[in-house]
Amino acid sequence: MDRGHFYALVAFSFCAILGYVVYAIVSPFLNSLGWAAVIGILTFPIYRRLRAGLGARDTLAAGLMTPATVLTLVVPFVGLTFFLVQEAAVAYGFLEKIAADGGESLVMSIQNHPVVKPWIARIEAYTGPLGFEIDTRFLPEMKEVAARVLNYSKEIVKNVFIFSIKLLLMVITLFFIYRDGERVQRHALAVIPLTEANKQILTDTVRRVLKAVMYGVFLTCLVQGALGGIGFWAAGLPSPLLFGAIMAVCALIPVVGTGLIWLPAAIYLLANGEVVKGIGLIIWGFVAVSSIDNVIRPFFISGRAKLPVLVIAIGGLGGLASFGLLGAVAGPIVLALFLALFEMYRDEVETGEGRGNS
Repeated sequence: MDRGHFYALVAFSFCAILGYVVYAIVSPFLNSLGWAAVIGILTFPIYRRLRAGLGARDTLAAGLMTPATVLTLVVPFVGLTFFLVQEAAVAYGFLEKIAADGGESLVMSIQNHPVVKPWIARIEAYTGPLGFEIDTRFLPEMKEVAARVLNYSKEIVKNVFIFSIKLLLMVITLFFIYRDGERVQRHALAVIPLTEANKQILTDTVRRVLKAVMYGVFLTCLVQGALGGIGFWAAGLPSPLLFGAIMAVCALIPVVGTGLIWLPAAIYLLANGEVVKGIGLIIWGFVAVSSIDNVIRPFFISGRAKLPVLVIAIGGLGGLASFGLLGAVAGPIVLALFLALFEMYRDEVETGEGRGNS
């Protein structure tokens, strides 16, 4: 190995180690930085118009845009988080109370309900005694879901200091994205060994897919909220419009989502003897409200992102499983960038083959 290769290997190794150390330092705050980037990219056209109205004064425009964005987007989300903590605590306590006797009181109320009891008698006439396992299966599952939500929310409240630091970091990052984002983008693109046309394709891809993902998420949340409100209306519960709106917001929360609202409502109906309505709301919640997002969201996103539905579905679900809610946004973008780079490479290969044949 000559001296030049040795120095290049040492430099590469040093950069790799330094890169790992930088990742280790930044990784606890990747969510904050990522959400700041998402919000900044989506709202940057508004900032650009504000900056133009202020005579191209970057710092002043960023100083006005950042608190406006925080008050519009971040503060309501934080308030919702603390509201869900309280609701999850109430739901968990209710489930604990039901399960204190093994769930027997709830099972007996279902068995003795005037609508359910005749059906049990008919089934028993053919199949013999019917054994219910709600106390050993259904209730523990509901308790586990409520416990997970409560523990997740408790962690946010318990670590108020860390949560506040991350929120503050996101706000500060958002300010610098507004003020210096275009300059940082130019510097980052300058080191990418691609033509200017291909660089423009990459930036357009990120913007297009990000807007499509947020558009799809917004529409999906509206659909889930509407379906949840219909379920509340059909079950005779009060304020279906209000709870539908709350479910539309809760649909953003991974895993549990709208179940934070309709599941306690269904349990309330069951505990008050409204067995048919309660079971119907549970079925509607699982089948229609909570599951439909995995079906309709890729279709909403695919058309605007100009990507196959399968790519959107894999990117969204894979990103959600790997990195949480931010991954559901970043997953389709990463796959879109990969496909764009693959197209560029294919074009280069085909061009090179054309030159060789000529």
